[in-house]
Amino acid sequence: MESLKLYLACLTLILAGILPGSYHSANAAEVAQGSGSSSGNSLVFDPQTKKYFISGTAKFVLRPGDGTSLLDGIQLSLDGADYQPYQGAVQFNTEGKHVLKFRALNAINNWSPVQLMEVFVDMTAPATEAKFDGKTYKETDTTFVKLHSKINLNAQDNLSGIAAIEYSWDGTNYRPYGEPVSVEKSGAQSLYFRATDRVGNTEPAKHIEFVADGSAPYSTLKQNGMVRPINLKGKSYLSATDSVAFSIEAIDDGSKVANVWVSVDGQPISTFKKPIYFLQEGPHTLQYSAEDNVGNKEEMKSIAIYTVSSPPVTVASAVGKMVNTGGINYATSRFQLKLDTHDNIVGTDRVEVRVNDEKEFHPYLEPIRFRTVGPQTVAYRAVDHAGNFEPTKLFNVTVLETAPETTIETAQPLVVRDGISYSPAPNVVTLKVRNSEVGIDHTYVSLNDGAFKDYSGPITLTADRKVYKLTYRSSDKLGNEEQGKTVVYHMLNTIPIVDLFIENGKNQEEQVRTKYFESDKPARGAASEDTTPAAKPKKRH
Repeated sequence: MESLKLYLACLTLILAGILPGSYHSANAAEVAQGSGSSSGNSLVFDPQTKKYFISGTAKFVLRPGDGTSLLDGIQLSLDGADYQPYQGAVQFNTEGKHVLKFRALNAINNWSPVQLMEVFVDMTAPATEAKFDGKTYKETDTTFVKLHSKINLNAQDNLSGIAAIEYSWDGTNYRPYGEPVSVEKSGAQSLYFRATDRVGNTEPAKHIEFVADGSAPYSTLKQNGMVRPINLKGKSYLSATDSVAFSIEAIDDGSKVANVWVSVDGQPISTFKKPIYFLQEGPHTLQYSAEDNVGNKEEMKSIAIYTVSSPPVTVASAVGKMVNTGGINYATSRFQLKLDTHDNIVGTDRVEVRVNDEKEFHPYLEPIRFRTVGPQTVAYRAVDHAGNFEPTKLFNVTVLETAPETTIETAQPLVVRDGISYSPAPNVVTLKVRNSEVGIDHTYVSLNDGAFKDYSGPITLTADRKVYKLTYRSSDKLGNEEQGKTVVYHMLNTIPIVDLFIENGKNQEEQVRTKYFESDKPARGAASEDTTPAAKPKKRH
């Protein structure tokens, strides 16, 4: 009996592989010795779960052991079913746990001990997933990653476990995956990968396509007004008025711009959202940079800005006489307009002017003269070294070159005989001035070639002088002076006087005194009676 048991124990379960010679003994002793093996279609033992695994292509074959003879039959029970005669190799077509029980009968009807094998059939290949350890950005069908990113390959298997993971950059030359794969090339590329489980199931190769972005965005500073480089106390600034708004624009040829960062005057960095104004006059600092969608960051840029709130102030002053009458400035062509400036913090670069109908401003170089008469307009402004303009100012003046005109009037009418003006005596002379928009400064008069004196009112001409010579002229408040005018009046008494003379024929005459009758005016040409005593004759030779 003992010899029969030993004989029957030699019945062996063989795991038959598809490839020739790929057999592995499944008895307990051999399995124990081969635990952890992962060869092709062999039986695999997992020490953690203490389970056996085979692939879906593996077959179990029952064969007598060496030295066994007179074997009458072998019976096999699968997954708890009744024993059936063994018909040949057994292959499982469903995944999961399966149980094999088998026994043998010899020629003398002795049964071998029942042998049992529990095995898990693994028919599913692993599934591998690729993940980047940094930021990714997808635009349409393109995935962007940062240069030098790491790709992690993670595989999962539902039964026998992972035996190996492989990757390839070209889809042919696979290499074992051991640690995260580094992306060392910029631009578009693909990574292929696959995993094999411990019983030989290999998944179809997968691949990921991506673009490695190794360049940071590029940001630029924009402004909506005039700015200009200046140097103050040895430090360079970008000057601007408080009306200038600064914006930051950034571009990126790869994964596109994700954020633009700013810091104003040392404040914490924040996202740029809207234009920045520097309202307080003085120095400021603006820092800015950009970041793309995969984390490439531009180096922080910094610029010094000097805000100029107050422009230079231009002051216009008159060179020469100017008179304001009724809110209007008047001057002669000798007048000049001088422009001076009071500097602001950055200093005056230039003063610009535009005279009358000139279309463009031009630099002010010297006091402005006016060559034509009539209304004149000067527009002027100062420009500082930062390019800031003073609000345009206007100066208006009317140039006058016409002198006043003085006229003379007499209280009693004059008589002109042969070009000589005769005036009754006494007579009153009045000077009147016209044609002056700015007012009269002086009216001068000279009597009988005497010195000129200010005319202060009407002048009485008497019979004390037979002839009066009057010269007169006026000047306005701008100094326009007329040419002097002269009149000569011969004075006549108001009552004619006729003297009586006696001639003796010897070239001698004697005047005879006559008597006046105030109430009886004789007819013209009639002699008057003289009742007064005769005066001593006046002799004329």
